[in-house]
Amino acid sequence: MNPDEAIQAVELAEAETAYRHQLARQMYQAGRRDAEAEMAQRWAQIARLAAHGISHADLEQRRWGPGGRAHFADPWPGDFPGRAAKPQPETEREMEAG
Repeated sequence: MNPDEAIQAVELAEAETAYRHQLARQMYQAGRRDAEAEMAQRWAQIARLAAHGISHADLEQRRWGPGGRAHFADPWPGDFPGRAAKPQPETEREMEAG
């Protein structure tokens, strides 16, 4: 091998190394873009569920259920004496006195 052939071999090796570095950079950047896009999509999905998933009314319904807060807001039944009723005696002495 003469000096000219050695120089050409080194230049070819440098060109190949530069090409491989460029290819590696492009592959890394593409992988990073894909990973960032996937992560952004996942966070958007999580945020959507947290921000727009269930309405406050649905949460309250799940929390209190059908017999919860809404049940206590119903009017009294017609036969319920309410607050105006006379208190009933609780002991025998109160019954005898009353």
